Amino acid sequence: MDKSNSLGFQSALIVNRSVIIGTFAASILAWWLGGDMIAALLLAVSVVGLVSRLWGRYALHSVKVTVRTDSAILSAGQNVKIDYKIENDKALPLVWLEICQDVSKNGCLEPDSSMTLRCFSPEEASYSGWEKAYMRKFAFLMGHSEMEFECTWTGKRRGVYRPRNILLKSGDGFGLTQIVSEKEGLAGNVFVVWPELKPVDTSAFLKNIWNGNTGKSGWVEDPTVLRNEREYQEGDSWKRIDWRAAARTDELYTKQYETIRPSSLLFVIDTATFSDKEEALSLAASVMWELSHKGISAGICLPATDEKDSVLIRPDDPAGSLEDCMYELADHDADSAKADKFNLRDLLSAAEECGRVWIMSEDKESLMAGSLARVLSYSGAGFIYANAESQGISFDSIRAKEESI
Repeated sequence: MDKSNSLGFQSALIVNRSVIIGTFAASILAWWLGGDMIAALLLAVSVVGLVSRLWGRYALHSVKVTVRTDSAILSAGQNVKIDYKIENDKALPLVWLEICQDVSKNGCLEPDSSMTLRCFSPEEASYSGWEKAYMRKFAFLMGHSEMEFECTWTGKRRGVYRPRNILLKSGDGFGLTQIVSEKEGLAGNVFVVWPELKPVDTSAFLKNIWNGNTGKSGWVEDPTVLRNEREYQEGDSWKRIDWRAAARTDELYTKQYETIRPSSLLFVIDTATFSDKEEALSLAASVMWELSHKGISAGICLPATDEKDSVLIRPDDPAGSLEDCMYELADHDADSAKADKFNLRDLLSAAEECGRVWIMSEDKESLMAGSLARVLSYSGAGFIYANAESQGISFDSIRAKEESI
């Protein structure tokens, strides 16, 4: 889809409309005054400028760019192949062509050596709206012909790449005119590079914990292990009543079973406090990934940034998923994260419904200020600190020494 076809500012002066008209008028005047050679020279300049301008103007006319790929999810080090097809559906050949693809915001995805990084001058950036791009050059695409090339893009780091339109540059065979056009290309696709997944030890998150409130949401119980009985309370399930004891004593008692593990976890990640933000997000993603394969659903809560409000994905939300959490971790602008900027009301509501809350912070001193940490700690929240000297689970205790997944 063409958005624009405009002559670039780098075109030579003689293709300017005023120069063409001026030199043509000057040639007539020179001929009328008897200066035949000067008139011929001026006329030649005028003709060359006109031909160059028209050739450049229509150089990208009927040029189509087709990109074959789908939105992709990958981890750092993984690749995605993108096929480009350029068609010149007119008789006029393309003497030269440059195809430019925009650079991902944080460099999360990079192409192979077939495309080179080009930084535009301030003047060119002001004209095209691009500061830098990955570029590939071609020469002589004949009329009514096509060319294809494949480029392998590699995930370099956590991030989300939302490509813009492809920028095409071409011009006339004299090298006097430059034309710029935008094609749809990769626009509309989304490439997600997950945080780096590492081997982790999740045993600290799976310890058996006795829960005195029978049937509490977010916990899995072992019905084969009877831990205790208490007097029946309004709202208790009739399935938990000890009917044998009721038959003997005419009193109702509710069975309480062993709580074996939480069925869901919520990770509150205070990224603003971390000195190594990428390591923190990588460990959080790794733990959630490992827990999901053990049948435990996990949700996340991330602080607000310059571009997004606080993010909350509840572990019990059927509309949410592990992939959604990974996407938010990949898209999170950790450098602009705001300390203690969470939606407290929604977070506390989610904390009441999940099995357990884990708060990730740099250390105890940098823990989220105010009532948030206190209220969550009262509800049985655990703490994960980057500083091993702080009380709670440390990063070192969940790291593993094996090679990356």
